[in-house]
Amino acid sequence: MLLYAGWAFLAKIATRFLPAEQAVIYTYVAGLTAAAAYLLWRGGPVVVSTRGIGFALIGGLFLGLGTITYYVALTQGSAAVATSISGMYLLGTTLLGVVFLNESLGQIKIAGIALAVGAVVLLSQ
Repeated sequence: MLLYAGWAFLAKIATRFLPAEQAVIYTYVAGLTAAAAYLLWRGGPVVVSTRGIGFALIGGLFLGLGTITYYVALTQGSAAVATSISGMYLLGTTLLGVVFLNESLGQIKIAGIALAVGAVVLLSQ
């Protein structure tokens, strides 16, 4: 959570000095560097799975477009509102998991979703 908070805060500051799309590129260069360093530190084998790579690449397209949209939102308004709304991806992920991956959606998760939606509404006021 602290790492994501730091990223969101620094992204807001970066977009004060850079166009959103350029800030995203610099962010991704740093993120790829961190991921590569972690892979090397962990020392595990590099797994090659065309199916896994395909899903990862498509997910990367969604991530890239979502990140650009988020950074543009940061340039247009409050970091609290932009971050809260973008954080609602959890709702979409939960619903996709229930529909396509047969994941469960109990009363506690439903209450959590309702609270998250309520938080976004309150923060956007």
